[in-house]
Amino acid sequence: MRKLLAFICVAALGWAVYWFIGAQGHERALAQWLDDRRAEGWQVEYSDHSVRGFPNRFDTTFTDLSLTDPETGLSWQAPFFQILSLSYKPNHLIAVWPNEQVIATPREKFNVTTDTMRASFKVKPSRTLALDSANIEMAQAVIASSDGWTAGFDALNAAIRNTPDTGSTYDVAASIDQFLPGERVRRLIDQGGTLPDEIETLRFDLQAALAAPLDRIALETNRPDITAITLRELRGLWGRLELRLTGDVTVSDALPDGDVAITARNWRDMLALAVDAGAMDADLKPTIELGLGLLARSSGNEDALDATISFSGGRSFLGPIPIGPAPRLQLP
Repeated sequence: MRKLLAFICVAALGWAVYWFIGAQGHERALAQWLDDRRAEGWQVEYSDHSVRGFPNRFDTTFTDLSLTDPETGLSWQAPFFQILSLSYKPNHLIAVWPNEQVIATPREKFNVTTDTMRASFKVKPSRTLALDSANIEMAQAVIASSDGWTAGFDALNAAIRNTPDTGSTYDVAASIDQFLPGERVRRLIDQGGTLPDEIETLRFDLQAALAAPLDRIALETNRPDITAITLRELRGLWGRLELRLTGDVTVSDALPDGDVAITARNWRDMLALAVDAGAMDADLKPTIELGLGLLARSSGNEDALDATISFSGGRSFLGPIPIGPAPRLQLP
């Protein structure tokens, strides 16, 4: 019995020492990251920083946190921010945001309120801390701009994971339900006010190959180039309009090369919205509409379009019709 009691005491003491060392390591690592940002010119302010959670957790809390990037003028303020982890699984982190936070740009300020906003990050146990998987969820979000407009959504779920048995290929998926785009977006896209206030569904599911893994180096220095994308599905439903995209492209110098299949319901209305928003040259609209009308009639339903968008040489083509420059695909 004495030996068992002695073993328990030694084990408890050892665990306490482990937790203390781990907590100190967490605190030093975060402090060093913030010091590195300050050295780059960032403004980093907080009123308190603590690590608690003994014996099974490392719960790091920043109070009155403010970060400002002088290069972009982007800043973020929150009354608190937490990074949580289990003490026996330090490579798996959970981030918790407050119900209210402020994001500011040189042009305007955004007050963000949510019922829930949290994320989970899992990194590989290596020196560079390469991303293994991550997800984020938000509920009942409202974004209020200092310019007077408001946007929001009921739920957002997004996830990314390193595709098994690959070094720098990632599966990415996201969905937004009941999205209210706000008056500014409505004025830009739907100037006639013909669509409902709410976009019912926005979803995408893709696989992206990168030139290098997403790790600490990519976060602190240069983002890796995208080299290929397999778009399993991109779907949007807004009132009578429905759009689906699937396809495969390779990417060189941020420009795609390949084909994307498009299915569009009430596609003529989409063309009109694209012209009103300035995304398409009005002079091209009659030619594009004529060609797409022929494609739609061949499928037996003039209101539903099945076509292919091709990217080549920095240009975009809908079938044989050039429709403008190809989009640039770069990580932010």
